[in-house]
Amino acid sequence: MFDSEEALQPYHYVDKNWPAEKYSGGCYVSIMPCGVMTRFCKVLREPIGRVYFAGTETATVWSGYMDGAVQAGERAAREVLHAMGKITAEEIHQIEPPSKEVPPVPCQLTTFQSWLPTVPMFLTTVTAIAALAGGLSLRHFLK
Repeated sequence: MFDSEEALQPYHYVDKNWPAEKYSGGCYVSIMPCGVMTRFCKVLREPIGRVYFAGTETATVWSGYMDGAVQAGERAAREVLHAMGKITAEEIHQIEPPSKEVPPVPCQLTTFQSWLPTVPMFLTTVTAIAALAGGLSLRHFLK
């Protein structure tokens, strides 16, 4: 697809403003309350009769992302193959090996990045400094 003239001349383009999307709640991953995915995601993957389910929300890793959608599709395909007697149950859930074409690159933090405070620590520090500064100025005012 990358080495074709057709790809260089698209006939349609869609740009999505996710925060304005009223049904997804502002992002591209469906919003579910805490505990729903951990409690019920296995049920979302269970076949009903001869109907097997795959989609990013049924992924066992990277749920909500394209990687999860691919993983779920491959898992569902292997479930169908198992139901047909083509593979064993142990072959359904597989950990995919890293890509040879696009090897994983670990994220290396700079020294500055590794020393940055977390948001809660930053807010606690700012609040403490503001409280100390307010207390010091109040003492000066009362003298």
